Amino acid sequence: MKRFLVAVLLLGSTGLYARMHPPVNLAAGRGVLRAIPASFGPWVRRESGLEDGVQEQLRADDILLRRYENAGQSVWLCLVYHQNRRYGSHDPQLCYDSQGFVVTSEGTATVDDGTPHGIPVQTFVVERRKQSRVVWYWWTTDGLSTGDVTAFRGRLALLGALENHSWGSFVRVEAEAPDGDLGAATARAKSFASRVARELPGVFARARAGAATKPAP
Repeated sequence: MKRFLVAVLLLGSTGLYARMHPPVNLAAGRGVLRAIPASFGPWVRRESGLEDGVQEQLRADDILLRRYENAGQSVWLCLVYHQNRRYGSHDPQLCYDSQGFVVTSEGTATVDDGTPHGIPVQTFVVERRKQSRVVWYWWTTDGLSTGDVTAFRGRLALLGALENHSWGSFVRVEAEAPDGDLGAATARAKSFASRVARELPGVFARARAGAATKPAP
């Protein structure tokens, strides 16, 4: 009887905690990232149970993790947004290492963001139990989008010194290759990354403009 009462109390306290601390829906964004579009051209946001309750210990001001779909193919978009932090960056490979993925190759690429030179980004391929994924990532802040984390950190430090305010976002695009076709997965990552890179400057500019016009508390 005593064990039964203890079990009931534990279940009740667990339910109360879950009600008071509901899982965070990372597909929505909490602040700035709420403005991320529900579609990028033909890529349309889709719901996924993996979006709820997933929490990365990044001490970020905002996080977004969202799946988009086009013609039956999926890609993932991850954004990690920081304000007034010296570094505001992390090693994306650690996220995959913790899930049992193994990095099989690394490289660089260029994302067409509509500018003459594009954005130089970092890439890698991971595998787990014959499942492959292509990952492209970079960092962006005022006046700079780059796959060079040292340059990104330097820009944040400069903005903080000159303006006493800085912001930055990590951007990761992932395309699965369930059939093992890394070429097709890379093409999907490239296409989607280009659309994201063209859209993000406007999203962040509008968010900062909106924040600047809010009355002081």
